[in-house]
Amino acid sequence: MERAEIIDPGFSTADTDFPDISMDEGDLILKFKDWQKNQREVFFSDTVAFKWQMIETFIEGEEYDRSHIIIESAWLAEHVKQGEIGAQEGYKHYKFNFNGNGQLEVISNGFTVKM
Repeated sequence: MERAEIIDPGFSTADTDFPDISMDEGDLILKFKDWQKNQREVFFSDTVAFKWQMIETFIEGEEYDRSHIIIESAWLAEHVKQGEIGAQEGYKHYKFNFNGNGQLEVISNGFTVKM
């Protein structure tokens, strides 16, 4: 069963401006202004999937204004099942809740925060 584990990604998604999401040669770039109006840029390497939605859906352990790793992710498992990624490659299903603005989910090898 899927569940959310809260992580501290080095930035807050609470009370942010609406994010800008773009792709560049398989890498996802997320830009937004945080609650203190500081510009944030997050780089997701080797992204195999992402989705943005305006509605909010939650699973066990998830908070509306936090960042998470989804444990036992069905979405991630489907990518492994269909051969898009290998089970041992270290991909993770991340979910970032921008309370009131929407939710971003990403399957990637990790991310770095540009300060």
